[in-house]
Amino acid sequence: MRGVATTRGRGGLAAVLGWAVLVLAGCSTAVSGNPVAAAVPPPTATESITQSLINLGESSTVRYQGTLSSASDDAVTFDLTSAQTGEIFGTFTLDGKAATLLVVNKTTYLKAGADFWSTLSGVANNQGKGAAVADRWVKVPTSLIGVEFGDVFTPDVLGQNLAKGSEKAGADPITDGERVKIGELPAIKVTTGGGTVYVTEAVPHGVVKVEMDKVGRSDTTSVKKLVTSVADGSAEVAKFYQDVSAQAAALTAPIDVLTTVQEGTHAFDGCGAASCSIIVQFTNPGKVAVKVSVRGTWQGDNAPLGICDATAGPVAPGAGGSATCTLATREWVSFYQRANSVPGNHPYSVEWSTVVLAEAPDLAQLTARAAAKPADGSAAKAEGSHYVYSIGYSDADHQPKVWKYGVVAGKFWRDHADQQVTTCLRSTGSGCVVTLVTATGDAASAQGLVHQLVEKYKAERKECPIGQWVGCKR
Repeated sequence: MRGVATTRGRGGLAAVLGWAVLVLAGCSTAVSGNPVAAAVPPPTATESITQSLINLGESSTVRYQGTLSSASDDAVTFDLTSAQTGEIFGTFTLDGKAATLLVVNKTTYLKAGADFWSTLSGVANNQGKGAAVADRWVKVPTSLIGVEFGDVFTPDVLGQNLAKGSEKAGADPITDGERVKIGELPAIKVTTGGGTVYVTEAVPHGVVKVEMDKVGRSDTTSVKKLVTSVADGSAEVAKFYQDVSAQAAALTAPIDVLTTVQEGTHAFDGCGAASCSIIVQFTNPGKVAVKVSVRGTWQGDNAPLGICDATAGPVAPGAGGSATCTLATREWVSFYQRANSVPGNHPYSVEWSTVVLAEAPDLAQLTARAAAKPADGSAAKAEGSHYVYSIGYSDADHQPKVWKYGVVAGKFWRDHADQQVTTCLRSTGSGCVVTLVTATGDAASAQGLVHQLVEKYKAERKECPIGQWVGCKR
């Protein structure tokens, strides 16, 4: 078609428009032939590993089993389960000495035998502390053990650390990568700027093992040579919170191993047929009031008679105090009767130590999580602290299907979800759409809803959503 010069005025404009209509009616931009859908290439290795690490970061809980070196080069083995909300529970060994770990409100508590504590450098008045704190919950600064467990094992933190430099995985499909076996499981080894990630050969390429040279945010708690298996535990998240809540209920008077009092004189008192006491004097040299615990381990005729415990305080700064630790066991009663009926010497003794008690943690939030019910997905809410979303697509028969369900904290949930749409498109060959299911102010309720949605999908379809790793055992 040729161009047309317009004239000024209403009449000229009308003439031009009328001509244009006639000309356009006679023109066509159609292309002959039948339309053919363009082939959608599969996700690149970078896209796949990024998606796998996003899925890891969305896990309600993850179980880790493996080894690492602490910041002070101590050998550590561990079997820990970490929640997205920060709680961690499990066991570990430090240079072969075992301890139970509990992280609540970003504070670390340990329970271990006397051998663990007696050789741990940095404990105030270390001599004799092993027996005093043995098998009791102790509040521990992570710099003391050289591991900040939350910086290493919280699922989204680990996922983000491994995702650094994920472009190193390359533009080829992930299935072109190095094939390995993790146990009997076929897997693919992928290297990122953060470390080495092993994912399942089968879609959705769930993370099963990671290796990192170094991870952490502080020189005093960054670990080295981390090698661990990875297992999603989201399906059992409700039980996890209940178990951790039950363990945390014992944190009524954890010990503060870094604070101490100055011990003074002591004396036996009121030792008779039913009981015997030791009175321990002490002074608080610190700048804050403290509660003090005294534990005594008793012997008579070179045989154990039992343990006494006493608590005193708060003791004001610079002030003195005392605690009376009384033994009233059957072993003492028998010993006293024998000492008064059998001729000869019958020595008895008590080995005691004072420790300072820390404040008990506030367990209100943990208790609420243990009792939380799944959020109501049918009553969609747009505001909250945690957002449950779905990513959907149409299958070959143009039927709507769910690619995955997810949950993320924060108001930028859509940005988090939208970054996964390309991988969904490439893996399904269909346009993918993000939908908000609901928002809630409780993490455990959001996690419970995701579990509920996945289980419902599995019951109806007899399979997991093809992009689902969280809460979907295959």
